Amino acid sequence: MKKLDVYLLREMMVPFLIGTIAVVLMFQANTYIFLAKTLPNLETVPKKAIFQYIYFQTPQYLNMTLLVGMALGSSLALSRLARESELTAIRASGVRILRSLYPVVAFGILVGIGNFYLAEKIMPPMAKKATSLGLQIGALAFTSDLKPNVVVSLSNFTANFGVVRKKGKDAIEFEDAWLFQQPVKGEEEVYFSKRGKYQGGVWTFEDARVRRIKDGLDVITTSRAKSLIINQRIIAENLFSPIMPEEQTAKELLEQISIQRKNHLDTKQLEVKYLERFSVPAACVVFAIVGPVFAIVFARNGGFVGVFLSIVLVMLYYNAHVISTEILSKVSFISAFTAAWLPNILFTILGVVAIRRLE
Repeated sequence: MKKLDVYLLREMMVPFLIGTIAVVLMFQANTYIFLAKTLPNLETVPKKAIFQYIYFQTPQYLNMTLLVGMALGSSLALSRLARESELTAIRASGVRILRSLYPVVAFGILVGIGNFYLAEKIMPPMAKKATSLGLQIGALAFTSDLKPNVVVSLSNFTANFGVVRKKGKDAIEFEDAWLFQQPVKGEEEVYFSKRGKYQGGVWTFEDARVRRIKDGLDVITTSRAKSLIINQRIIAENLFSPIMPEEQTAKELLEQISIQRKNHLDTKQLEVKYLERFSVPAACVVFAIVGPVFAIVFARNGGFVGVFLSIVLVMLYYNAHVISTEILSKVSFISAFTAAWLPNILFTILGVVAIRRLE
């Protein structure tokens, strides 16, 4: 029986790797296309930074694409065995179909464990790096689009620049900069800086002259500041980029849930994200059961059936997963556990019924 197990695992390995890598590459290409369409001056961003951002995002892609590889590998392997009558020979030797699925399920468990390790140990720190780098890329791409006499928003200021010059790929210099802010209602502060620079998310306005005006007419005070510094990147990270579930481990999610419960806040969505950390890896085992069964049933219809079934099963699971975790989870009488595990439960039932009928 060991020879049979090794033979089945060898049949699965190539389509599993091809399916996983192909989908990851597709996600990576889509990320680059998204950046190219969204950011106005992507050519000013170092290519190394773009590839690093895509690299840091890759563990999040793998978290879901391992399911694709599992579905493709298991379906193609068993489909070929059934189509070329090898499965018939195996059954004729006294081996049940269910026994021939043991190595497939074992491989699914192994992939699921790897998926959980990826989501717990690799994805959170990489996601944090991707978020930080993404903010820097966005700031650099948008600031490089500054033109003379164009008004832009910086923190709580409105700014206008007379002359703007690029200084390399990650810095600019400017002259005749005006900044306006309203500290209190009815009053306005006007800053004028003869020169300044931007680098790494930090705006520095040198020798800034400050006038405080009331009701647009009366000058209340005048003063000078040696330099005015606006750290736009820190503001963006702290105020507009809260920590996402992908950046947290299961333990950190549990701690956040506990804190929110003590403050009498709704924790259901966080609970769903926490339970997803386990349900998604478990889906690798589900596909190891469901994929081969349907591949065997429809194997006689052609070699493409295994690929087609894999695509259909993955699409059905993804849609069920999104509907359950994003829509049904918001229904009051559906628990967080049900929302996170419902797709796995439904597909497992489907696989068990199909196995019984096949036997």
